[in-house]
Amino acid sequence: MNKKGISPIIATMVLLVIAIGLGVIAMNWGRAYLETSSTCAIDTGMDIVTINDIPQICYMSGEEGYISFLVENGPNIDIEKIQLRAIGKKTIYTTELEDSKLPIGGTYQAIVPYNSVLFGSLRQVKITPEILLYEGQPPAICPEQGLIIENIGMCR
Repeated sequence: MNKKGISPIIATMVLLVIAIGLGVIAMNWGRAYLETSSTCAIDTGMDIVTINDIPQICYMSGEEGYISFLVENGPNIDIEKIQLRAIGKKTIYTTELEDSKLPIGGTYQAIVPYNSVLFGSLRQVKITPEILLYEGQPPAICPEQGLIIENIGMCR
């Protein structure tokens, strides 16, 4: 008997190599998809503090104006830093607040300079957390967890 063809052992080995190769490709594609689709998988639970049903955010207009706010962190993860974006009628002002680390359950109060003559009257504020996802990596910005506040009153 002189049959030509691949023996069953070699055929099994070829099928295993093909299956392992396809598995590796699928796993790499899935990991890349997850990393690009979700920047911050952990919900910080950050929120504006309210006292007597009044959100603790206000602003003062003028060349030496400011935005004042009070935020609290939720129970899940430390916030490394906070970014603030203020949209005025003329332009947008964005800044990172140094020394704004918020531990789990912590509270942070800030008074941020805001020149309403330069930027225009305040229309919207977005407060965005940055969290540390992996040790040794820079903090990740979590725009989907940012707090958007409109109709901000004047400080008294």
